[in-house]
Amino acid sequence: MFALAFAHRLGAERPQIPIPPDLLTRAELTSFRKTESTDEVLAFLTRLERLSPYLRLSFIGPSEEGRRIPVVVASKEKLFDPAERFKSAKPVVLVVNSIHAGEVDGTDATLRLLRDIALTNRLALLDGVTLVTVVVYNVDGHARVSQYNRPNQNGPEEMGYRANGRGLDLNRDFVKADARETRALLALADAWKPDLFVDDHVTDGADFQAALTVSYANEPVTPKPLGDWLKALVPKALSDVEKEGVATGAAYVEFRDAGDPMKGFDSSVFSPRYSSGYFPLRNVPSILVETHALKPFGERVRANELFLRALLERTGRASKELLSARETARAAARGMSVGSSIVVAAEGDPERPETIAFPTWEWSEAVSPVTGRPVVRYDTSRKKTIRIPSLEHARPTVTVPRPAAYLIPAGFSNVEERLKAHGIRYERLPAARTLAVGTYRASAPVFGKASYQGRVRVTATIARGLETRTLAAGSLYVPLDTELANVAIALLEPESPDSLFAWGELSSCLEEKEYMDTRVLDALAEQMLAKDAKLKAEWDQRLMDPKFASDRRARHRFFYEKTPFFDETVGLVPVFRLDAPLSVSGATGGAASGAGPG
Repeated sequence: MFALAFAHRLGAERPQIPIPPDLLTRAELTSFRKTESTDEVLAFLTRLERLSPYLRLSFIGPSEEGRRIPVVVASKEKLFDPAERFKSAKPVVLVVNSIHAGEVDGTDATLRLLRDIALTNRLALLDGVTLVTVVVYNVDGHARVSQYNRPNQNGPEEMGYRANGRGLDLNRDFVKADARETRALLALADAWKPDLFVDDHVTDGADFQAALTVSYANEPVTPKPLGDWLKALVPKALSDVEKEGVATGAAYVEFRDAGDPMKGFDSSVFSPRYSSGYFPLRNVPSILVETHALKPFGERVRANELFLRALLERTGRASKELLSARETARAAARGMSVGSSIVVAAEGDPERPETIAFPTWEWSEAVSPVTGRPVVRYDTSRKKTIRIPSLEHARPTVTVPRPAAYLIPAGFSNVEERLKAHGIRYERLPAARTLAVGTYRASAPVFGKASYQGRVRVTATIARGLETRTLAAGSLYVPLDTELANVAIALLEPESPDSLFAWGELSSCLEEKEYMDTRVLDALAEQMLAKDAKLKAEWDQRLMDPKFASDRRARHRFFYEKTPFFDETVGLVPVFRLDAPLSVSGATGGAASGAGPG
């Protein structure tokens, strides 16, 4: 009875229909000491589906360990097939929970929200939107339960593990799309073409008063029309939550200096490796929800549920504005002129800080007995509000001119797999073509000292050029007259921090596959010096440099690169640019992008 009363108390209004015992979550039944296992989640969702004609349970996946990933569609029109989603003018809201499986608040909040819909207590939430929710995304991590996962989090007593079955952080995988789960979610997004994306998390790190904070990518990640819509709506949704007695915050709490909170936040840029940076590239406004790990589990679940409820209600009321902003952003992505400057990397701009009020606690400095270094300790009995700078604006660090299209040489099926995963349209060249193309030549590569997300990342100096090259039949033509143009640019431009090149997917282009033996090169070098006075002068000049003169490899390479035996494709990134569209005959090879009818 306590659990039932507590469940009622967590809602803003008393439910019109009492919650039957078999529709109480495990969290509620245990006074929020426990959370649901995967089997319990599936059983709960099955009961809800049987109860309500407005809910449909389906699955995507499988996960890396072969598990099904549960998805629930909630539609007042009973439009459960994505092929029918445009029969309704309502926006589609996609909510993902437990991408980090131990961060379960969103899963429990979503179960409660779906229950309210099934009981018709909050069926009005579907008046203005269609809800698609991945109830447990990281199902493999969710099954890896331990009381020792997430040591910084205040409950539940046991919870899942951050990474998936392969040890990958799924919220670092959105561009490279290595995981089965990522590809399944991208396929879901391509099918449903959501108009708003929400990713539910639990914080790590600092202490503060808010039970829930939300944020979203600002410039240059989120197109301006979508950013303006978010800025108009999110504060209202947070205000609705505040009226229920829950403290909230409108910033991602990432201190510029963890030892000095007064230096403020840097929440300006979200990389597309994260969901909150990736979906804006698809022209979908994205909201990152972070409940506060140090608050009690029940309090966090309530805060998450209240925000989702407020967000759905507010989105329904502002649906026309959302759809208009989305179409403006999509049209801009499709129609941006060739040569326009595209920002592919940025950082917070300290020259344009915003000042925000941040409710926190009194703090003092102590010395950590573990590290021996100063640390900040908060006194949660003493509230304190500080005014601090927040870097919500960004400055570009790398810009590139927008091409009309890309060409991928035949043989790079790994690139084709990624294009398919993202739903990016492409065609195959039916015959070999000799074309003037823009090229990228990489030099001085620097590889990561350790693997990251199962890969060795790489940076390099990129030189752009114009070359005439022959592309074999089967090479891929990737036009950018699509709303997914910015996804393609992030994926293929080698200077993009989350490009396939940066993730090491194309590192074979940096490797020499042949070698010229010195005994062969010596004789050839003598002939070259004897025949070419200019080369002889250059050689003599280089020998005056003691570092060069003492470097056997550098001396060898000086000559080797000048022979016809040297492989000129070493360092040539297998991505070419076109500044004008190409007429390609033949069948389309990839999944067509697009926003639906019209």
